[in-house]
Amino acid sequence: MSLSRRRGFTLIELLVVIAIIAVLIALLLPAVQQAREAARRSQCKNNLKQIGLALHNYHDIYNTFPAGYIDQGAQVTANQGHYSWTAAILPQIDQAPLSNIMNVGTVTLSQNLANATVRAAMQNAMPAFNCPSNAGSVVLNNADLPAANARAIQDTAAAEHQLPVSTYVGINNSAIGTRRNRGSAQDASTGANGTFSRNSRNGFRDMTDGSSNILVVTERAWQVKQTKMFSAVMFGIRDNTGGVNAVSEGNNDQGLVYALAAPVVSINVENVANRQGISSFHTGGAQALMGDGRVVFLSENMDANLDALVNSTLERLCAIADGQTVGEF
Repeated sequence: MSLSRRRGFTLIELLVVIAIIAVLIALLLPAVQQAREAARRSQCKNNLKQIGLALHNYHDIYNTFPAGYIDQGAQVTANQGHYSWTAAILPQIDQAPLSNIMNVGTVTLSQNLANATVRAAMQNAMPAFNCPSNAGSVVLNNADLPAANARAIQDTAAAEHQLPVSTYVGINNSAIGTRRNRGSAQDASTGANGTFSRNSRNGFRDMTDGSSNILVVTERAWQVKQTKMFSAVMFGIRDNTGGVNAVSEGNNDQGLVYALAAPVVSINVENVANRQGISSFHTGGAQALMGDGRVVFLSENMDANLDALVNSTLERLCAIADGQTVGEF
């Protein structure tokens, strides 16, 4: 009885199979990457929806949205911290234990930073305030910032401490020109026409354009293309000057780089001036929360004539009472 010979793969056949597998991987990899980005974008959208619910719940309790940040006056000296809107809504976003530990509103931000136990709790990652596409440090560090622009806040002993990154900022103004051309204080309240400003108490009653036509919170990436920007930070801003009336964002960018936004340039523009504006790691634009709780995608090609007048789609969306029709965007 004769035995049949077993035939194996030839070298050419093996190379063909490997080449086919390589081509399939090359075709599938972009699809996998797109699917992952779609999932991250969906999570970012959900984060903004949760922030929207928290803001609405806060409004139900206090009949106003939280202040963009609270100027605590003589309680805070230069380089120490003022609480921002993200600290105010901690109980409404399932972070009541942290809010209780921090004792927001009674103990100053810098007093909390001086307490090692409280500071450790504050420096934990905050996924609800971070877009998963915005890859970077959990706790802000100087490596993720342009040179000489650290976002640290001093404690009561003048020690510098970093806070967790936040990629979501409240809308302060429709354009930087509006803020700088009205009044001499150049702060977050003089000339501001957005939902959030220094010591603001804006509510639905103030949104005369209709909450469905107003941007409330949007994204800011720590880097756009190859240019480093400024991620916002959790809980507060740094007072660079000290004093009740000396918080000057026109000169020091305080609230606008830590917690708030005014579109200085169009969305996702690679320009360090965009440190005060709107940007994201999403291709083509950035996501934003509207006053009625909807989350929309803002195209980076949106009409944005950013000057001292409210005369473009982006500016009309940011202003809460400009009286103009927004239209499609």
